[in-house]
Amino acid sequence: MLLFAVMTLAEVDRLLEQGRNLSANPLQRLEQRLKTNPDDAPVRIQLLAWYTENGSTAGEATALAARVEHILWFLQNDAGNPVLPHKSGVGRLDCEGKLSSTDHEKACALQARQRK
Repeated sequence: MLLFAVMTLAEVDRLLEQGRNLSANPLQRLEQRLKTNPDDAPVRIQLLAWYTENGSTAGEATALAARVEHILWFLQNDAGNPVLPHKSGVGRLDCEGKLSSTDHEKACALQARQRK
């Protein structure tokens, strides 16, 4: 498991707010930045927020796939990040009934592994 700097809830909230308000060009730049550095947690948080709040703009299937990808990444790589229990995290997807059974199983297995 990779080690990341501990983020405060205030930092996560700031990144989520920035992500919700992204326009097309900054969104594309963040997507590109993530390709060159997939371990960039702040970028993932901003993208998670954008896809959570702007799903209809991206297309619901695209937005859901992106949200699941980022949440599973956090569960696997940075499980202590305060974004996970946040309203943008796995709980919201699960409550919305949008996690496929396969993704739900992955999320549960990753969460169980973190508790060990």
